[in-house]
Amino acid sequence: MLTAFAASSAYGQATPPPAAASGVELRQADVLGPPLRGDAARQLPIILRAREIRSRPNLDAEAIGDVEFRRGATVIHADRLTYDEAEDLARATGHVVIVRDGNVFSGPELQLRIERFQGFFRMPTYRFAKTGAGGKASRIEFIDDQRSTATDTTYSSCSAADGEEPAWILKTRELHIDNENNEGIARDAVLRFYGVPILAAPVFSFPLSEERKSGFLPPSVGIDSRSGVQMAIPYYWNIAPNRDATFTLSESLRRGPAVDSEFRYLEPNYNGTLDLKLMPNDDVLHRSRYSLRADHEGALPLSSYLQMRVMRVSDDDYWKDFPGEVKSLTPRLLQTDLLLTRPFGDWSSYARVLKWQV
Repeated sequence: MLTAFAASSAYGQATPPPAAASGVELRQADVLGPPLRGDAARQLPIILRAREIRSRPNLDAEAIGDVEFRRGATVIHADRLTYDEAEDLARATGHVVIVRDGNVFSGPELQLRIERFQGFFRMPTYRFAKTGAGGKASRIEFIDDQRSTATDTTYSSCSAADGEEPAWILKTRELHIDNENNEGIARDAVLRFYGVPILAAPVFSFPLSEERKSGFLPPSVGIDSRSGVQMAIPYYWNIAPNRDATFTLSESLRRGPAVDSEFRYLEPNYNGTLDLKLMPNDDVLHRSRYSLRADHEGALPLSSYLQMRVMRVSDDDYWKDFPGEVKSLTPRLLQTDLLLTRPFGDWSSYARVLKWQV
């Protein structure tokens, strides 16, 4: 059902309210629900406003001047719009802005099948409501209301002043956006920070929101006089909202392979971190080597509170061979600290045990 409204400012006539003019009854809902989809969405009326409208009932319509097209969660503003009712196809040109579920796209030309949300937008600027991220592209192909593909595009979740680039920005040949799975996949991409390229990759994926996502992190390469060239690639595992782990596989051309694992947890009454690095065989010293760091603190019964700090390494030369891995102000004096406290009225008692590895 197509409901059209046309108003000409030359005659100064007021346009009647949509409900009164179209016979559409507006009802207040007790619960705010998601936008209608499928057959329910197809039953929603199409409302078209413009300065001038020409239409053939049940066939097509053409609107010119301050055009506003509405159906369900989709709103299109344009200078000119045509709609083919049989094909459910809208073509809009000139200062086109489309809003769908809070996502905003603007540009010079849009072609869209409204119900399927399939089509393309040429030279758009876009911003997603859920993530606050956006950018520009030469073309966006809408696959459906949750998925789209942008070509020759920029993407960033940082805000920026008019005419300026955000602090960090992703420039890519092709960007696939999947809001349903909270994933973006970039191809032939370069990540820039204040205009300086810091990462390039043929393909990589990233979460679209602040939610964490399992996957490989950017690799790193280093060199020093003791271990030679070192290469590492970390993998991040999002176990749960309050638990995660990172496993880093590394290779030293002089010493051989190693694995570094970090586990973090955050519970209502306790939290902590466990970090273990293991080198099965150091090709220089011909023995296994390791470092261990554990932090834990949390509540115990009877209003008691526990704090534990553990730091240990395999040998006396570890701090010299791997200086960046011993996270201590005194790398040759490693502390293990166990502290237990409990209040007694206005007083507090504690017991503490300290042990050192020299």
